[in-house]
Amino acid sequence: MIRDKVITSLKILAKSLGPIAYETEWHLFGSACQGKADSLDIDLMILCQSDAQADLLRQAIDPDSFMLPLHLSLLTFEESAVIDAPNIQKSTIIHPAASDRE
Repeated sequence: MIRDKVITSLKILAKSLGPIAYETEWHLFGSACQGKADSLDIDLMILCQSDAQADLLRQAIDPDSFMLPLHLSLLTFEESAVIDAPNIQKSTIIHPAASDRE
C-alpha cells in the first residue's frame, strides 16, 4: 500500500535528520494519507520550534528523493495553532510516534 511506504520513508528521513528534527511533529495529509492508490503527491506538514529550524529542515530535505513529488509545508507550532492547520488538513501525525511523545 502506498500509504505505508510513504510513512516508512518519511519516518526514516525524520530519524536520519537527528538534531535538526528535534521536537518537530510531522503530519501527513492529502491523498497519500488517505491511502488512495492514485495519489499523485505526498503532502507533508512539519511543525517546528522556530523559523530557524524550519529553514534547516527546508535545506536538509530533498523533495526529489521520494517516489512521488513532495509538497512540504513548514510552520512553527505557534503559526499552526493560529490557523489550526492539522485540524483543517485532517492530518495524521507520523513522527514522532505516539510512544515517543509520552
